[in-house]
Amino acid sequence: MTIKQRPEDFLVEEILAPGTAARLSETAGPVVLYRLTKRGLGTIEALERLSSKLHVPLERIRCAGLKDRHALTTQHVSILFPRGGALRAPDVVEMPGWKIERIGRLESHLSSGDVSGNRFRITVRGLVRRQCEHMTEARRFLASPDGSAGRSLRFVNYFGEQRFGSARHGRGFAAQRLIEGDFEEALRLLVAVPDRKDSRERKGVKREIAAAWGDWDTLADTLPPCPERAVARRLAETGGDYRAGFSALPPFIRRIAVEAYQSWLWNAVARRFVAARCAPPLIEIPSRYGDLVFPGAAAIPADIAGTLLPLFSPGTALDEPWRSSAEAVLAGEGIALGDLRVPGLRSLYFGEVSRPLFVDALDFVLGPVEEDESSGGARRFKRLLRFSLPRGSYGTVLLDALGSPGAQSNFR
Repeated sequence: MTIKQRPEDFLVEEILAPGTAARLSETAGPVVLYRLTKRGLGTIEALERLSSKLHVPLERIRCAGLKDRHALTTQHVSILFPRGGALRAPDVVEMPGWKIERIGRLESHLSSGDVSGNRFRITVRGLVRRQCEHMTEARRFLASPDGSAGRSLRFVNYFGEQRFGSARHGRGFAAQRLIEGDFEEALRLLVAVPDRKDSRERKGVKREIAAAWGDWDTLADTLPPCPERAVARRLAETGGDYRAGFSALPPFIRRIAVEAYQSWLWNAVARRFVAARCAPPLIEIPSRYGDLVFPGAAAIPADIAGTLLPLFSPGTALDEPWRSSAEAVLAGEGIALGDLRVPGLRSLYFGEVSRPLFVDALDFVLGPVEEDESSGGARRFKRLLRFSLPRGSYGTVLLDALGSPGAQSNFR
């Protein structure tokens, strides 16, 4: 079974919060809000191309979240043009792989609170008959017991694998190195170790940096325009000060490095807590970043259904009922909450944000079993899924719970 065989198989549409839409103006505000549609590009890569095309520094461009590379996605970006630039900002810019369309102006940059959720339309391909049946069974298993006739599914609100881009090939997270004060290794993981989801161009840049690690003068002259080039220049100027080099990365890349490790810890605590408190059977999904465990919606105890589990910070209070699960995960990592600091960088910190342990997929539709015309003669099937999720929740996690893609899920 496969998803994202083609970008059009995985459509995601970001939904602006009503309050944000109400604040939009045609003529007032220094920030211009755009709708970004991209195909086959990661969000960061799209923003870099947008920055280059509009001649606007990358740090002046913001988005509320990252969208998958292997998809056709629509999201929002805000741009703070240089003084007076909002008046001359283009209405539409279209280039290979991406397009922006002007929506209006705002007084301040876009933030995560300006988005209410996302709508998904996903085609799952390459299914055999048993997998189609399993998806139907899993839908019943996850259906909220509220009389919605399967139109609302409840599942554990894990972070998806795409959140963990700073974990490189079993070498750990950049943030793990940061809290140790090892800025060189953190920077190496981010700029010199390719990720399997990187574009060909980005992989080439990272391999070039790895091969010439330490020769910052040469790299500053030879790298193409990209965030890594700014890092090389800063290292050349400072004689190899890796803290300064890390600080030369765009703010959102530094932020993502910290949030990736926080998200991994969150998943580990959630998995342990759910397995301890929810009665079997459970759906178990193997994952590179820790197996995912999903209980039946009807088996979720009422006293934990509304649990909010925080992303850890140094000041997080380990509360019941999940305290013992959190202590076990932290002990397994060999850290205490007080270790979650980046020495020497006040601008980068582990902030606490609460996240619902369970989330509902609304307006869920599981389409009929159809012949997969892309199967090359083999008898395979496809199914179309539609649903909406609140911001911060991952459609790929729901697909995992339903038994796709590829992972062998088991009821136990």
